[in-house]
Amino acid sequence: MDLYIQLRITAIIQETPDTLTYRLEEVQGKPVPYKAGQFLTFLIQLHGEEYRRSYSLCSTPGIDPFMAVTIKRITNGEISRFIHRTWKVGDEVKSLLPSGRFTLDSMPDTKRDIFLLGAGSGITPLFSLLQEALHRETAAHITLIYSNRDEKNTIFRQQILDLQQRFADRFTILWILSDPADTVTTYRRMNNGLLEMIAPQHLKYERDKAQFFICGPSAYMRMVQFTLTFMGFSKSQLHKENFVVNTEAQIAKTEIPQDSSIKQVLLQHLGKETTFPVPGNETILHAALRQGIELPYSCKGGVCGSCIARCAEGKVWMSVNEVLTDRELSQGLVLTCTGYAQSSKVTLAW
Repeated sequence: MDLYIQLRITAIIQETPDTLTYRLEEVQGKPVPYKAGQFLTFLIQLHGEEYRRSYSLCSTPGIDPFMAVTIKRITNGEISRFIHRTWKVGDEVKSLLPSGRFTLDSMPDTKRDIFLLGAGSGITPLFSLLQEALHRETAAHITLIYSNRDEKNTIFRQQILDLQQRFADRFTILWILSDPADTVTTYRRMNNGLLEMIAPQHLKYERDKAQFFICGPSAYMRMVQFTLTFMGFSKSQLHKENFVVNTEAQIAKTEIPQDSSIKQVLLQHLGKETTFPVPGNETILHAALRQGIELPYSCKGGVCGSCIARCAEGKVWMSVNEVLTDRELSQGLVLTCTGYAQSSKVTLAW
């Protein structure tokens, strides 16, 4: 499979004291197709080991003349600290092709509300979606509800203010700062009561057409999702992006099928086919990697979507699925990282 791209760092921008944006180009100058809201999974060599880390693209295709990812340095995050310390302009880095389901369905003539709810570095994919919505969803009203500690640590603050000036009639920002420099900040902490109050206040169009895109710490996203569901918004109106690291330890605690009989899995990609045996109690991804067959993946925990494939034949059961919607499941999409073959033959297509 042609899974990888080689990228060159063309610029590094300091967004906040602990956050950098890396502008990228394909080393041979070829365009890299992607959608607003997607991410790149980088292959990073450290201490003789390969690590995979996914970082959201903050750039928007067709609007920005470059690709870019924004990476926050995490205090106990060895990989993010390594990247901040070592990546320089001119360096080449290896990545999987862009991936992710945190994208906006194009409805440019539809009057609807698009809510973007982010906390901290969760703004990264939301900023990409924000530009997409403002430039291409010309009938929509966009509301950004953005939580941070203070102005100094607010990623993309000036860029967002510039967009507000340019699209003042269709774009509303609600800044939520827990430790603001001023004493007049209206909102200081996002909670269910605040969300129940402000979301209806900013609905401009039909309630059942509203779409909510959520990204931030796990507790923040759970609270927002629970509150919006309690308010009567449907699952199809809510979209979330998980920021995760390797979750194999969590997966080890999940249920594993008892059936150990061998299944045959056929992979179809770009006209090529590969068949390999998979025990019924081993994930398809794990079995493939064990046999030297390369498949796309990142989190190994059923939450990022890098490993999505379409099951064209047979049956696959997933122990964890935090990505695929009911509609996508009905279309045969599966996650190979948590997917177990349950029929004697399974055909997967990319």
